Amino acid sequence: MARNLRQTENEIRKGVNLEENIPVYITAMASLYGEFAFYNLAMNLSLIIDKSDEDGTGFDKHNKEIFDALVGNIRIATADAFDPDAYRKATEETIALRETIRLRVEALTGYMDRFVIHQDILRRLEPSFERIDIESTSNDDLAREILRWIFLSGDDDVVINERIRRTCCSLPVRLTKNKIIDMVDGTFSLYNGSDKTAIDNFDYMLRTSTGLFKPDPKADIYENVKELLDELDKADHTALSEQHYFELKDDVRLGTSVTDELADELTDLMGVANALLTVLLTRQYFSTEAETRVKRSIDMVREMLSGNTDADALFEGTEGYVEELAEKIKDEESVLLVIEGNYMKTVSNLMLGTPFERLLICTKLCSDSVFARLQDNNEKTSDEYLSQVRTTFARDLSELFKNGNKLKNRAVMAQLLGELPIMLTSRAEVTEYVKNALTSCRDAGERQVAINLIREYYD
Repeated sequence: MARNLRQTENEIRKGVNLEENIPVYITAMASLYGEFAFYNLAMNLSLIIDKSDEDGTGFDKHNKEIFDALVGNIRIATADAFDPDAYRKATEETIALRETIRLRVEALTGYMDRFVIHQDILRRLEPSFERIDIESTSNDDLAREILRWIFLSGDDDVVINERIRRTCCSLPVRLTKNKIIDMVDGTFSLYNGSDKTAIDNFDYMLRTSTGLFKPDPKADIYENVKELLDELDKADHTALSEQHYFELKDDVRLGTSVTDELADELTDLMGVANALLTVLLTRQYFSTEAETRVKRSIDMVREMLSGNTDADALFEGTEGYVEELAEKIKDEESVLLVIEGNYMKTVSNLMLGTPFERLLICTKLCSDSVFARLQDNNEKTSDEYLSQVRTTFARDLSELFKNGNKLKNRAVMAQLLGELPIMLTSRAEVTEYVKNALTSCRDAGERQVAINLIREYYD
């Protein structure tokens, strides 16, 4: 089959025998994606069951509802008989469940970034409430130490740029509000001519990192996390007692732990949803051989749903199986782009538009981008749309700075610096920035906290 498929692909690339080769290719790819997905479905279920057995807690109640709904659709996907109506309903419901998971992850990302801001504020307050060792090292020596780390010999530009970014975030921020707003606005200009999805993704990233993101109301459901954030937001950092300081630290620690756990649950659920949806989209197009090959994966899923959680026994002898399938998919799916770019009229004439579109969705479901949107808006946007997005964000950021205290505003600026393109383009500029930041810091405790933050990245 591999040799015949390769021959089929080569002929498609050359535009030869398309009416014969495209149906063969679609069946082969549907079978590959489905086989890969059935095994991943078993793997992801096993992972969830293992975690549940290990800590005995199970899912958060909101996430448990999603898992139960997915299990119902898994039973449909693994049934012996193919029921078109049941498959259609299960597919629609799984798409909706997947979008719910994605929106909840967006909400959690916003929560997490707000906890990061509060953590940064409290780290800067450490010298006022905790004993930290203040070293007497000169600013010049500290600058040399930081610059040695940034420009370690043999490291590539990507690593160096990330170190510069982390250094800028950790050093005391001495930028004015207008300067940081201008920097953001300048970065928006890089998106001239971009598609709507790219612009919206950048706006989302900026909003989560500054605490401006407003989750979809249907996904903003984790009341325990929201209560912790409300307490943190109400704190007056200029008049904290020692007791209140440590209470806020506990709130940040607890909130970070809870959001991490929820995010892990949703990641596991998205793994199940992606595999299940791939199966639902492709199984009716399987080859006879593929139906035979997926039987063991189907049996494993059924065993787990019936209570058999002995993963070692269930997966015995399958080592390397999923990696082999992933490599095959990687080798074969480039032809999808060839067909999409050149032969969609033939696909339409063959009445294969639906299975082909499903294969394009499977490229996302089976990719490393677990939370990818199934439908992107790749149309180029108007200048007016970009102008509206950048103006709205600048207005909201200005309002945030207006209402925030100095500590919070500096923490927000630090997070923004971590998201914007590197503004320092040469070693000389980096050196000057580091030295100026250290020299302008008149508070020994503030300087020490900044140095400690940077050193946490050394390893």
